[in-house]
Amino acid sequence: MRKKSNNPILKETLTKLGKVAETSNETFWLPIIETVSSSSSRRPVVNVGKISKYTKEHDLVLVPGKVLGDGLIDHAVVVGALFASKSAGEKIRAVGGSVLSLVEFAEKYGDGSKVMVIGG
Repeated sequence: MRKKSNNPILKETLTKLGKVAETSNETFWLPIIETVSSSSSRRPVVNVGKISKYTKEHDLVLVPGKVLGDGLIDHAVVVGALFASKSAGEKIRAVGGSVLSLVEFAEKYGDGSKVMVIGG
């Protein structure tokens, strides 16, 4: 039996993602929800440098885990992540990009089209 998280932010995120999945693209969101609901040691950790390597200007990037600030990025992207470190957010915003919570990202790009999932 899997232990449920007591983290209220995580619980709220999963509830809201479930609602987005019901009204938008369930096929896209269900694997994301599964990854986010897994234990923290199983959630992906992605560095800014990896995002830079696999994206181009104005790409939409979803990380169902944590974004860390290691590496450099030289183009603007929109990143939706469960968590992002302060340095990662600063680097992404410094080049004109933005960092959104998973819920904000899901509400804005719920259909999942043109969204690149990194680390999921």
